[in-house]
Amino acid sequence: MNDNNTIILGVIPARGGSKGIKGKNLIPVFGKPLIAYAIECGKKCPSIDRLIVSTDSPEIAEISSKYGAEIPFIRPAELANDTAPMLPVLQHAIIKCEKYYSKVVEAVILLDPTGPLRTVEDIENSLEILRQKECNAIISGNTAHRNPYFNMVTLNKGYVVLANPSGKMIGRRQDAPKVFDLNTVVWVYSRKALMEEKARIPKRTILYMIPPERAIDIDNEFDLKLLEFQLQQNILYKK
Repeated sequence: MNDNNTIILGVIPARGGSKGIKGKNLIPVFGKPLIAYAIECGKKCPSIDRLIVSTDSPEIAEISSKYGAEIPFIRPAELANDTAPMLPVLQHAIIKCEKYYSKVVEAVILLDPTGPLRTVEDIENSLEILRQKECNAIISGNTAHRNPYFNMVTLNKGYVVLANPSGKMIGRRQDAPKVFDLNTVVWVYSRKALMEEKARIPKRTILYMIPPERAIDIDNEFDLKLLEFQLQQNILYKK
């Protein structure tokens, strides 16, 4: 458990620009903006002390605040362009929040709006693993549909070669080494991983498995339609 001088920080990154879907973070999905799903899930987590949205957009900041997220700063433009990686965005959030709240950030829980089918249990379980295991990060993933040792290829001088040759003949996908797709459902970092090791995937990182039906990652219009279908099925199932 964190003490009175530390906090568990939930960070929802949401810049104003988006290539795949224009205005993606605020696009309506079943009557509320996409970002609201991340905020509502984070607000229900007992372990998150502060839930913030890191954004460069005044509109996103205003709407996020209405749904209950805190906006302790506006993200600078250089951390909100198409080429800005996530690592410095999280480092910036730690620096700003430690000053704003006068607390040390013990761990950061990254809740990307593009993974809206996460659950409170996903977040709480991941944080518990970070606390109990010898690791610096937990990242979520799911079994991959394609395998670089079997049916993923690159081109070498115009010819097809396996993306990751194993050195031995693999005749069936089931015989290839297991690989996993990373998704944006929940990533948890210790402060040390972000501020000292400074790695997107630290050396001691544990994979948290997400079932395929909840591993959706919103990147384009087709993903959005899949999300709407999944949410509709959830509603029908609950009835």
